[in-house]
Amino acid sequence: MPSNTTMNVNLSRDLYKFVKAAVKSGRYTSASEVVRDALRGKRDEALSEVERKIEAGLESARRGESVDGDTVMRELRGLGAKERSAGNARK
Repeated sequence: MPSNTTMNVNLSRDLYKFVKAAVKSGRYTSASEVVRDALRGKRDEALSEVERKIEAGLESARRGESVDGDTVMRELRGLGAKERSAGNARK
């Protein structure tokens, strides 16, 4: 994939005005730069949330609050079998 690709997006009037104002302020040189910065922020926020969840899981495991993986898989398989069975009964 090329390093730069083009994508057309539709913005609400409020977002359009926001982007235009951001460029006019001099902080950004183009609308594309505003959008890229906003998307990077959203991406970084999402990655931070994943990192927080991983850390919380690790902390839980350190406290001995983990669950055996084989047990979880057996339970999930059982739930899946129940769902399939209930679906077949409705047919």
